[in-house]
Amino acid sequence: MKGLLRVLTVATLVGLLAACAAPAATGPRITIQDPWARPGAMGMGMEHGHGMSHGGGSTSAVYFVAINDGDQPDVLIGAASDVAEKVEIHETKMEGDVAKMQPVPRVEIPARGRVEFRPRGLHIMLIGLKRDLKVGDTFNLTLRFEKSGEIPISVTVKEMP
Repeated sequence: MKGLLRVLTVATLVGLLAACAAPAATGPRITIQDPWARPGAMGMGMEHGHGMSHGGGSTSAVYFVAINDGDQPDVLIGAASDVAEKVEIHETKMEGDVAKMQPVPRVEIPARGRVEFRPRGLHIMLIGLKRDLKVGDTFNLTLRFEKSGEIPISVTVKEMP
């Protein structure tokens, strides 16, 4: 009987050690690659080549690649910056021959995947600029994710490619 008890004890310990050694779920691991924004000037619209007019104010857009090296998806649910009165996630979609921009409430970043925020696609809209954004300038943007929380990034203003 003692021998059986020892075998069961050793088997239980081996099972517990194996469970501890198994890789644990890591969750999402979000990184942001190549963040940039197009120039924008307060009070100037598209006709001046510095952003678009949006309800009387001026705008700019931020682009980047969101990479998730984790084993679980995450969701971008918002953003904030002190250079604009309002910051929204937007997407440009074609309706016939017309490109229409619309807010989207959330963007899923799949596990072991990537999502590109690019011109004429998904982007972060800066609405009501509080200062001019000139080529070479940098500013801070905070991206808010459902699971990863807030991720601050530094954005460089560049000419549209």
